[in-house]
Amino acid sequence: MIFSLLLLTFGVGLAQLTASTNASSDLEAPLLTRHPEFLHAGIAALCLLLGWSTTLSTKVVDRLLTPKLVGFLLLVGLAFLAQSLFLEQTRWITIGGLKFQASEPLKFAIPLLCGVCLARTEGTVKIREHPLLLLTTAVVAAAIAVHDLGSAALVLGTTVMLLFAAGADWKWVPAGVLTLGLFGGLYIGMEEYRIRRVGAWLAPWKQMDTNEGAQLTESLRAIHQGGLEGTGMGQGLRSQGYLAVDESDFVFAILAEETGVIGAALVLTTFAGLIFSLWRVAWQCPNPAARWFGVAITITIAMQTAINVWVATGLLPTKGIALPFVSRSGTGWILLAGAIMVALMASHPNHEPEPPLAADS
Repeated sequence: MIFSLLLLTFGVGLAQLTASTNASSDLEAPLLTRHPEFLHAGIAALCLLLGWSTTLSTKVVDRLLTPKLVGFLLLVGLAFLAQSLFLEQTRWITIGGLKFQASEPLKFAIPLLCGVCLARTEGTVKIREHPLLLLTTAVVAAAIAVHDLGSAALVLGTTVMLLFAAGADWKWVPAGVLTLGLFGGLYIGMEEYRIRRVGAWLAPWKQMDTNEGAQLTESLRAIHQGGLEGTGMGQGLRSQGYLAVDESDFVFAILAEETGVIGAALVLTTFAGLIFSLWRVAWQCPNPAARWFGVAITITIAMQTAINVWVATGLLPTKGIALPFVSRSGTGWILLAGAIMVALMASHPNHEPEPPLAADS
């Protein structure tokens, strides 16, 4: 809880200070408008959900992690994805004034499915014994990849890494890498902008006149400009409109420019603390479904953090993956807080009053 709230507080502060200097921002807009309209709801939900995790009974988790509920959540997530593919024809959908990525609910529905499927496993996991999990994950990832290849890689990578963490035979690694490489290459070749991103990643300084090349080069310049101590919160040049999507995909570059190596190291250390704590919490869950769900959520957060940082530092092509709790978000905070809440609830004993001792009566 402490690590999550520290990251959230820093992310909100960073967003507000950079918004005050952004050339494209509305100076008359209300506080914290750099985040979507659900920013305040996200903060409130995060605090409430993380607080409830230490007071609610684990019986609630037992009712949550059931095949029926997981199937219902998957259907809802697939309905949103279908709306994105066939009606909106974009990765973003709008329902009741709320705009969010269609893949967002599925990032947490798939870990729930992993928990339910692996809960019946005794001993080490054998991949061939989980065809439903593999098939469902592959279909969902293939559908997400039409508009959002980064989220598809995150969903599929979480499931694969979870299976190996559960003891799957490592002889499947070469086949998995080959399959992912073939499908990844196919999806990259389907869209021209993805090909441009790969080209800009391979030679960014030769493509500075393109949008993709400018993003990466400005991100690297921001990190270099920050030095050891940074330029100061809200004083960075790239937050003034020189770096595109600086509030989400490249927020780490703004962080490094304004707080320097020291600030970036502190934030990454906080992420390490969050991931390590969640990993320990997950393995302490007596409910096997909750245990594997917690491990899957931990892997998701670790992968999402790594991908965002690697993109900002040029180690990966641009993926469109946000930095948890720090990047602009609203619904993402709510879903992430809910996932952490389930893991925390499952790791605690039932909070029921203990019977009084004879000496106290």
